[in-house]
Amino acid sequence: MKMKKICIVVLGLTMLFTFVSCGDDKSSEKSNKAEEVVKDNLDKAEEYDSYSVEAVEHYFSSIGLKVDDVKPAFDYSVGEYGAYADDPDSSSGHGVIIFKKEESEVSDDEYNEWLDKVFKATASVSQDGYNIIGYEFVSDGEDALSETTLEDAISGFLSGWSFRYNDKIMTVYVDRKYDNDKESQLGYIFYYTGVSVDIGVGLQKSFDDTMDEAESYMEENEKELEEYFD
Repeated sequence: MKMKKICIVVLGLTMLFTFVSCGDDKSSEKSNKAEEVVKDNLDKAEEYDSYSVEAVEHYFSSIGLKVDDVKPAFDYSVGEYGAYADDPDSSSGHGVIIFKKEESEVSDDEYNEWLDKVFKATASVSQDGYNIIGYEFVSDGEDALSETTLEDAISGFLSGWSFRYNDKIMTVYVDRKYDNDKESQLGYIFYYTGVSVDIGVGLQKSFDDTMDEAESYMEENEKELEEYFD
């Protein structure tokens, strides 16, 4: 029963995001559209080869990007589970890829060069021509839709930023991977093995507003959501 309730919540959130993105004024048509999209995505998931560079390439292409646009300058490999992507039609999907450096560790200069490349790549496809803070990274007193710099984007606990594409806010998480079993030869705290980038649909409004809307939606559609799993 606990798992069932979790599934209902997840489905409810997915349907809510789809509901919001449909852009139709008729609530009944929105609800039907949301159900169709959810079912279609669940059906596709059974056949979609999510764990592959090709899947990430396919996802990135839906937002005007290529894997080449975000790959590092150093020689790298991508493991079997180093790449993952949802279907681009998913209203809450994402594409993530890990670039593991061959033979040696990632230096600060290499990491900063890669960050600059990714930051410029997302800004180039943004409908605004620049990256924004995003609701995931906004601080008190800031406007989530205002332009951000790379320096500010990587200064917080989480490194990342957002950008708008076709009126949808996309969110970018960047990270440097490390190996606890290896000692850095460059004097760093960690032995950095590679870099990762995760790009996907972000919050379209504040977290509090999103959760309030999700709770309201699930309360209004509780019976339908429960019947879906019966």
